[in-house]
Amino acid sequence: MNNQRQTKQKTIILDTIQSAGEPLTADQILSKARLVMPAMALTTVYRNLELLTTQRVITRLIYPDGITRYKQAEAPHHHQLICLDCARKVNISQCPLECLARQIESETGFEIVSHQLDLYGYCDRCKSKHSN
Repeated sequence: MNNQRQTKQKTIILDTIQSAGEPLTADQILSKARLVMPAMALTTVYRNLELLTTQRVITRLIYPDGITRYKQAEAPHHHQLICLDCARKVNISQCPLECLARQIESETGFEIVSHQLDLYGYCDRCKSKHSN
């Protein structure tokens, strides 16, 4: 029996993430969700973020600043380069981790169901500012 019901809070949180256009922190999600449901608590946001992440509806991203952000999950997965200066994003055309994932599965018996690779640095327009 599936105990995962679609609550109003979960719907609001998911709608907030889907309409954002960029990854959001839990606090940002709470602020936007409170425009619709003023009594929503941060614990409710975290509980639903964990559930939606486990269900692979959203993806958890940990940025270099250590702050966790959330975005709608994408299928198929992709990897990207992200500029630390201008936030430009460039998709990596092929998955560089597939062979490594299969090797790890073979060596450990672990079944890998998902992975994420975001590489942070400076794009061709911004790198000259940081090359000293």
